[in-house]
Amino acid sequence: MTRERVLVVTAAVATVAAGTMTVLYLTQEPAAKVVTVERTQLVTPSASAGKPVAKGGVKAGYAVRSKWKDGFNAEVTVTNIGSQPLQGWVVQLQLPPHVETTSTWGAAAEHKADRLTLRSQSWNTYLEPGGSIRMGFEAKGAAADPVSCTVNGSPC
Repeated sequence: MTRERVLVVTAAVATVAAGTMTVLYLTQEPAAKVVTVERTQLVTPSASAGKPVAKGGVKAGYAVRSKWKDGFNAEVTVTNIGSQPLQGWVVQLQLPPHVETTSTWGAAAEHKADRLTLRSQSWNTYLEPGGSIRMGFEAKGAAADPVSCTVNGSPC
């Protein structure tokens, strides 16, 4: 194959890819409604902890990122709004009764009935001031906001 022919084929493939991406972008659903839940929590160190703790707080956010006929995909964000590093976090969501979690990512997850607990793991437990971590889950049922939310034991 000649060099010119390779260039023509490459240009044609790039054109088709660009057209496909444009169509996909223009036909996607509108952006999901973002619901931010926030609660400042003072964390006091225990005598044996020896780990850095947040002295200002932590907040959690929840947003449905995509929906389909029988399910949805949601993202949870934990942000250190304090002035000191945060070592460890736990988010607990009480989901509506008709929602069943099918998979999670970015956190150690525990499912019990309508409660989903997301815990930090060794690779994402440390959050510097202003830092955040994103995790998510896929669920069966209609997309809905959680019935309740706590982050490190305090309401979101």
